[in-house]
Amino acid sequence: MLVKKLGLLLLSSSFLVACGGSDSDDTTLPDVLPPVTDPTVPAEYNHQIQGVVAYQGAIAGADVCVDLDMNQLCGAQEPTSSTDNDGFYQIDWVSTADTPSFYLLASWTDTSNSNPAQPKLLSSAFKAEKLKHIASASSASNTTTSSSKVTAVISNGDAQLISMSGHGGAINALTHLEFQRYEQMLAQGLSADEIQALRMQLSIILNALYAPLTGEAYQVTAERSASDEFLDTYFSHQHITALIGDRLMATLAIDEVMAASKASITYLALQSDVTISDYLANDPIDVRFLVNDTLIAQGFIVTPFDDKIMSDTDWQVLQTSLLSDNIHPHGFTLAPTHLNNFYSLEFGDSEQTLSGFISNSLLTGSVIDTGNAQTVATACWNEQLEKWINPERDDQDYAPVVAQYTNNTVNTHYQGTAVAINIQIEKHLTNTETWGAILNAQPQQFKLSELQWPEYIYRYHIEQADDVICRTESNTNVWDMPAHNSAERLTTADIARLFWDDFYPQDVVIDEDNQQLSVEYTSGETSSFEWALSTSPTGQPLLSIVEINLPVDLQGSAIFGEYLIEDTKLIEVELHQSSSFNDMNDYLLITYDGDTDNFSQRFLAHISSLLTTSQP
Repeated sequence: MLVKKLGLLLLSSSFLVACGGSDSDDTTLPDVLPPVTDPTVPAEYNHQIQGVVAYQGAIAGADVCVDLDMNQLCGAQEPTSSTDNDGFYQIDWVSTADTPSFYLLASWTDTSNSNPAQPKLLSSAFKAEKLKHIASASSASNTTTSSSKVTAVISNGDAQLISMSGHGGAINALTHLEFQRYEQMLAQGLSADEIQALRMQLSIILNALYAPLTGEAYQVTAERSASDEFLDTYFSHQHITALIGDRLMATLAIDEVMAASKASITYLALQSDVTISDYLANDPIDVRFLVNDTLIAQGFIVTPFDDKIMSDTDWQVLQTSLLSDNIHPHGFTLAPTHLNNFYSLEFGDSEQTLSGFISNSLLTGSVIDTGNAQTVATACWNEQLEKWINPERDDQDYAPVVAQYTNNTVNTHYQGTAVAINIQIEKHLTNTETWGAILNAQPQQFKLSELQWPEYIYRYHIEQADDVICRTESNTNVWDMPAHNSAERLTTADIARLFWDDFYPQDVVIDEDNQQLSVEYTSGETSSFEWALSTSPTGQPLLSIVEINLPVDLQGSAIFGEYLIEDTKLIEVELHQSSSFNDMNDYLLITYDGDTDNFSQRFLAHISSLLTTSQP
């Protein structure tokens, strides 16, 4: 068989090896050496990067390196090159990474160019709360004092630009700006996905600002980097950067403000008949107003005041027209569209006010006599003292809190209480683009842009920390509770009997399930109301009744009455609810020097001439 034959052959060959050609008796087999193998050689990849270094023109003779360890320094072993007269460079290198990560650094000495003039920072207090760009509360708390490692492009003649990979070798002011924002993102501890999203958003903003036609803002040619159009935008961008600094937690706030402000800055410089760079070099206050207003509108700041805006003279005007109990108030209040643009004009007469609203696109209004209302003795509940306080009456337990003025904020209290009231003041020069924009945003029925305004207008915003409840001391508006004397057992029928006794039950429709009722005052004319119970600042039950079927062009509901339930009595009161600055952002609340040049009377005549009803 084949197996046996193969075995014999192997056996015979072993004898031949053992016996043939040697007299030695040593039958030990020779050592077998392991096969020799070459060590594994890592794969190598050839890389090439080329591009242009541009900053207010081509940068010739700049040292360019591929920062492979991404430490913002050019190491001895890192690939380098230099730019030619056109700012062009090319770097070839070999590495074991197929797609290495790196920064591009361009450094040179430049004593001819400089960064734009740096204005003083706005003295603003910024929101401490977490904004949408912050990953977590902990990271937000760690970023309030953080700043980018990247300094100005040119400092004492030493210049440096940085670019991230992915821009085809382009190194310029915009790649440098992106890197600065990237450094801030890293400092905030954002995730890779969050950083990618913000970089995409930044790219969209920069494309709109610098390359609206091509959408390739980072590809800045040497020629374009020196163009007036590019430099005007860039200098404006740097000016806003210097004004805001690094105190905003929202990474792209500066860029968003720049996008909203570019056209206005251009217009302001044009009105001054100077170049944008020359205009900004003087740190114009109008730009500060513009940045302040934009930061407010976009929700980045809550106290947007520059300490160079308000003066002692300004505060004297506000004391006379707004902040003290004087007999010559001056001011204009205008509610937003959803409140039917209700307005009120105080024109220096303590007993009269012009008020009205817009109805069917027409301005209505009349002068209202407010003298009687101001003479009614009113007391408000002081929660700390647990008593009703009339600030006009001496009370040994109550001492009014002195108002505090900090920058452009007034910190005071609701009269008779310890409830904090904070008022923020914006001072506007009326010959500026900012004030013009505010006027143009108001309903055209008021024709406010046609008024000859005083030199300065003070727009204010108010916040109230807690609810305040007040009542007349005479307690004339008092009702007896139903026989059960229990707030919890009140019914809609009880409400109808209390306040619409003349109409109940024939002309009243009761809806107990929804706590609503309808009253037919005259044939075919019905009003509907809804009631609810809550707890007042006194800790007692509070009954609120609102009218809910007002005409479409009016507010959706209006307070009919508020009543404190005190033992067996219902006492009419006024509840002044707490509010934040954001609650009234869409109101126009302004005051001014109404006496000089008889402005308040001119304002009264202006509005009166526009009314469709009888004139005052």
